[in-house]
Amino acid sequence: MLPALPVEAISARGADMAGAKKAARPVQEPPAGKTTRGTRPAAAKKPAAKSPATKPAAPARRGQGKAAKPGTPAGRGPATAAELPVREGEHQWTAAELAEVRAGLQEQIQALRTEIAASASQIAEGDSSDGAGDDQADAGAKTYEREHELALSYNSQDLLAQIERAVQRMDTGTYGICESCTLPIGKARLQVFPRATLCVTCKQREERR
Repeated sequence: MLPALPVEAISARGADMAGAKKAARPVQEPPAGKTTRGTRPAAAKKPAAKSPATKPAAPARRGQGKAAKPGTPAGRGPATAAELPVREGEHQWTAAELAEVRAGLQEQIQALRTEIAASASQIAEGDSSDGAGDDQADAGAKTYEREHELALSYNSQDLLAQIERAVQRMDTGTYGICESCTLPIGKARLQVFPRATLCVTCKQREERR
């Protein structure tokens, strides 16, 4: 009979064999998308929320916050006579003097408008008339007369524009200011030539050019 082996040796040998088999087993990785027990999938990182872009401040419009230039109407009524500029040594305009000049300009405006309307009517009648049978002298005379009427009409329209501009300058408070040197034209000059826009010095300089 074989001698009996000690129980402690058998148990130790069996434990070593069991440990070797357990170590020899390959570790299986869990398939993608599945998690093993006791483990949680890593939370996907959320993209950082973008802060709303701040809109740039709208550029200030031109003309905002600026005071109105002197001499502009700015919603007020006609300038008073005392506000009109005069040359050194001259008295200020009075309300009666300014009203007299304005009334004279208004009369000229009405007369010129009537004249321009009559001239336009005559020119239209001359264009519609039949010139058949006229000799060269008659045709030349009619052509000259028509050109003369046109020239008078153009001059009247130009004069009307100057007078209306003078009245407008009274309303805006710039009447009496030279448009070239910005100095006073002179009360005496305006009483004689109410539609003047240049002082005597600037007018002479303009005529010498």
